Amino acid sequence: MEFVIDFIYVGDGDGIVIWGRNPNEQDFVFFLDGGNAEFGTKVVEHYRKWIKPNLYNRRTIAFINSHPHADHINGLIEIVKEIGNEMTWGIYNDPVKFISDELRHNIKQSALRKEDADIEHLYKSFQKVQELNELCEQYGIERKEALSDSFNYNEIRILSPSRKFYTDKVQLFTNIDFLKVVNYQKTYSQINESNELLKPCDVVNEKTDASPENLSSTVIELKDSNGERYILTSDAGVESFDDMERNGFNSENLTIVQLPHHGSRRNISTEWIAKFSPSMFLISAEGNEKHPRKAVISCIKKNVPNCRIYSTHKNKGTLSYTTNRDVFPNRNWGSAESL
Repeated sequence: MEFVIDFIYVGDGDGIVIWGRNPNEQDFVFFLDGGNAEFGTKVVEHYRKWIKPNLYNRRTIAFINSHPHADHINGLIEIVKEIGNEMTWGIYNDPVKFISDELRHNIKQSALRKEDADIEHLYKSFQKVQELNELCEQYGIERKEALSDSFNYNEIRILSPSRKFYTDKVQLFTNIDFLKVVNYQKTYSQINESNELLKPCDVVNEKTDASPENLSSTVIELKDSNGERYILTSDAGVESFDDMERNGFNSENLTIVQLPHHGSRRNISTEWIAKFSPSMFLISAEGNEKHPRKAVISCIKKNVPNCRIYSTHKNKGTLSYTTNRDVFPNRNWGSAESL
């Protein structure tokens, strides 16, 4: 299978369209998240202009939700509302299936009483997943779990989370007592600019404390006909990658790795920058102080000097990579500018 991977600028969020093709046989289109609200229409417009007119009659259209945070699921819901009648599969995890009815009720009551910002945030995630559930029912979309043991094909497979890893993270991010102690909704303190430039890897390694919800994000691997691999990480983090490695992941033949969580320093480490060592890191980010973090970019350049780095914020447009240009129509687009 060959691929076109389109990273569409959706601000500080993810909106990725994967177009897979078995030449002269079948097309597959996966909408991987859709950014914040109001960006879903932009993704659909991209699909209708650049992809849909060129699809084979034999096609499968699907969506993947990496995790139910607003900057990933809200735009995706808009996409499904617009073209759900074209879709066959919905690939995502529903955390409510992994907890008791009693716990869900307690989370709802705590959120309605506004006892804690993280609990309110969690309950909003529950509501958004339920909205996806209802859309799947409305359009007859087959739901599939986004777990490594549930969606695993040779050319496209889920590397993380494993069922055990996801279950463990759900138990943590739905623990009301735990959520009242931590504060994932806080504003992070600024970093000294000189350290950002002079000691970037120290800054990157200072904190790898991604939230359990982010760690439960779906990590996807694509593999083309030459065995080259492309890793889409969403908001996953170091614990996610460690779990992948325990389950047999290796970093051979990596052409593209998506830098997780919009280039945040909290979701990557110097060790994993070096382990991945792809030809390219791609970032879906708004271009603010945190995303992508200057220290992360500098640390990559220091450790993987031959790696090119691209971000959607550079020109506020679409970054696209084609694995085999002979298989797909020529869009006549120019070359992207690296960071």
